[in-house]
Amino acid sequence: MPHHPLQRRDQGRLIGPLLLLALLFAGGCAAVNGPQDRPSLQPPPEAKRGVLPFPASRRQQALAPTVVSYPEYRDPLIWLNRGIFAFNDVSYRYLLIPLSRGYLWLTPEPVQDSIGNFFDNLKTPVLAVNHLLQWQPALLGRDLLRFGINTTVGLLGLFDPARDWGGLPRAPTDSAATLAGYGAGYGIYLVLPIFGPSDLRDSAGLVADHFLNPVVYLTDNPERTAIQGFDFFQDYAPTAENYETLRRKSEDPYIFFRNLHLQGVQRDARH
Repeated sequence: MPHHPLQRRDQGRLIGPLLLLALLFAGGCAAVNGPQDRPSLQPPPEAKRGVLPFPASRRQQALAPTVVSYPEYRDPLIWLNRGIFAFNDVSYRYLLIPLSRGYLWLTPEPVQDSIGNFFDNLKTPVLAVNHLLQWQPALLGRDLLRFGINTTVGLLGLFDPARDWGGLPRAPTDSAATLAGYGAGYGIYLVLPIFGPSDLRDSAGLVADHFLNPVVYLTDNPERTAIQGFDFFQDYAPTAENYETLRRKSEDPYIFFRNLHLQGVQRDARH
């Protein structure tokens, strides 16, 4: 995730990303490149790396990864990261996880899938721009074809006939993957408020993806914040309780989730 003076709506649009950028630069932008850390054990393939401390996809199953300690890591902001982790821990356990249970209980699974399909379709520009920057024309063409089919036949993306009937599954990617493809190292480890374990590269990618999301340009606050917040929540809810499962397995949850994230970084670097 940015000459005329900014209007009020533009100022509101920039507040969140600018705050995040301030945090990133405070963490030391000079560490973007550097030798990759070497884990003593590669994590299982289902241990997905992301901005959350567990998979944020309604289509994934619960995790039971084997996480080992890192002999090397870059966590110069550990004093700040631990504070944010503590805030997130309380937010997850006493707010988001209980809300997720209620959402899953009240919302039938087909409705959950349709909501997720709608947001996936809406965020097609995130995929298309990054597949273009990654020089993957076939996947770019698939993104555009999927958008056309799902927006029309799929009723504004509520259904996914491109996948179900056309054999065109979604090919996930993001700006962090693009940065990695151009040789950007992960920089330093960061914990983001609510989003959880991340790093400098992923956080910069998160800001870039924010500006590729059509919601930013189609709506104003507070509607924009509500829509993006619900998008995050509906994607988070199906696997919310993974956090408590993993947390119970660790003596120091902060170190556990840091190792899990950094192992994912190293795994992705090998592919």
